[in-house]
Amino acid sequence: MDKKWVILSAVACGTFMATLDSSIVNVALPSITKAFHTGITYSRWVVISYLFSITGLLLVFGKLADQLGRKPIFLFGFFFFVLGSLLCGLSPSIEKLIMARALQGFGAAMLMANGPAIITAAFPKNERGKALGTLAMVVSAGLALGPSLGGFLVRFFSWPSIFFVNIPFGILGIILVYRFIPGTIGSVGMEVEILEREKRLPFFVQLQVIFSKLRYFDWVGGVLWMFLQIGYTLALDHQNVLGLAGPIQRLLSFGSIGLLILFLSWELSFREPLLDLSLFKSRLFFAANFAGFFVAVSGITLLLPFYLQNVRELPPDRVGVVMTIIPLAIFFIAPISGRLSDKYGSRMLSSIGMGFVCSALFLLALPNNDYLGGLFSKNPLTLVPYLALVGIGIGLFQSPNNNAIMGAVERNRLGVASALLATMRNFGLVTGAALSTTLLMKFYAASVLSLEVKSQPQENFIYSLRMTFLSLGFLCLIGVFMSIGRGKQKNESLN
Repeated sequence: MDKKWVILSAVACGTFMATLDSSIVNVALPSITKAFHTGITYSRWVVISYLFSITGLLLVFGKLADQLGRKPIFLFGFFFFVLGSLLCGLSPSIEKLIMARALQGFGAAMLMANGPAIITAAFPKNERGKALGTLAMVVSAGLALGPSLGGFLVRFFSWPSIFFVNIPFGILGIILVYRFIPGTIGSVGMEVEILEREKRLPFFVQLQVIFSKLRYFDWVGGVLWMFLQIGYTLALDHQNVLGLAGPIQRLLSFGSIGLLILFLSWELSFREPLLDLSLFKSRLFFAANFAGFFVAVSGITLLLPFYLQNVRELPPDRVGVVMTIIPLAIFFIAPISGRLSDKYGSRMLSSIGMGFVCSALFLLALPNNDYLGGLFSKNPLTLVPYLALVGIGIGLFQSPNNNAIMGAVERNRLGVASALLATMRNFGLVTGAALSTTLLMKFYAASVLSLEVKSQPQENFIYSLRMTFLSLGFLCLIGVFMSIGRGKQKNESLN
């Protein structure tokens, strides 16, 4: 087998593990909520803490990979992810589970920050879309298997089993990365020779070289970025689940605005900044990244399991089967759209895909209709067309948009670009998880106050879900316009 495809296989193993975990947790969240006798406003932090940890560390690990090499960062990512998975499964309380998920996110950040960069470095430009499309297919396979496998495990083996299933994949990934990914991956010219010479140095001399590189790392920028994430997360915690008093919470939330200004000023003045702001001079790079943020905000995969399990009273394994529709559609569409983006460019493909996701949200928000079915139908199979539309949209959007972002930067900044791509996506997921549940609870409270539906909890939930999807649909619509207006790639002649 060609070496570049072996490298893709090693990266795909980590990607599969991380996506499998995320889709399994969404299906298991109602069961975790019941097991710890808590509510959705608290249990959602099982998802948010994982995404928060990833978002806060992606840029740090992307930059470290550019300086220290992609292989060691990727290898340690597997180790911490496996350790976090073990601690998640052994957690005796919801608080410890949330902390273990943050550790799991620490490892996932190492994996996500480097996966696309390793593949981009291993493949020539004319095959990059195909490789990224294949990786998107692996993502879809993990997402597709996660709901059904998670539902089966939760029903027959309880919720801790969804975390233990990651361990064998993690061990396999460690072996593949150690054996098949070269230490000089992503390096060019003199960088390769320098790294080869460093490998022949005595161990303690190698450590001195590493520490000398770390001395010039943008640690101040990294710390400011992490505190920015904390402030942003606290701003989303309207129910004060994290236990901070209201005034302190508001102070830290509004203080993050000042930290953002300080962070941007520091990055502009630092010689080797954590976030190279010059990347955003490219309209394509800027708009494509923010379009990725908006496509991740939808919140469908987080909210629908609660609807199916609590309103339609489906068992977890059947919930998993229904939720498999989205990743299954991505599985078939993503590799095709990746290949098409190599040939025809990415702008129209990604814009149409984003439009499909918005359409699905608006259709789900329609009032009761005998012909359209959807949320009001007691047959959950009527949701299949809507979920398929979401999957087709994401499949059309993801590979072309990623191809455009990674193709818009120089080779020596692939690590930062890869990390920023994943950061924006996870920003969207964090925002979607918090915003969708907050909107749902607010609309639900408003519907309970209405005398007409005060004693109809299922109707209240459906009404609240419809209004939430309508609100998120308008938000995602911004991403459609950003995707259309982002400009053309150098190789785009037909878009």
